[in-house]
Amino acid sequence: MTQDNRPAGIFRLAAKDFGALQQAAAQLGQAFYRVDLSQARNVPGFIKAMKRDLQFPEWFGNNLDALNDCLTDFSWRPAPGYVIVLSGSETLRATPTSLAALNEVLSCAVDAWNARGIPFRIFYLQDEAPSP
Repeated sequence: MTQDNRPAGIFRLAAKDFGALQQAAAQLGQAFYRVDLSQARNVPGFIKAMKRDLQFPEWFGNNLDALNDCLTDFSWRPAPGYVIVLSGSETLRATPTSLAALNEVLSCAVDAWNARGIPFRIFYLQDEAPSP
């Protein structure tokens, strides 16, 4: 694996490293969010979970464009950086087209934060048990 020095990206996180990541974010003063996707089976479910756990403002439009707007703004929660951990994504993996659409929005947000040089990292929390 190559060293990635960009301030933003999408990564995998071993469950055993969750606490250390949360502590590091706190030490850096970065906003830290855990999004529970265990009930998200499609795009609307993903959007609902993101809205709930990222505490989106009332004006959030409940669609992929609005999700992109909020993920590239965070004006309601100014911070020197952002860490988002996505847990329970197994249900979304069962619908590859939904997962692809969501990853496209996440990638666009990463690109926007990279352009500004602001830390913005998204982690897919991996299960303790290995996948078959």
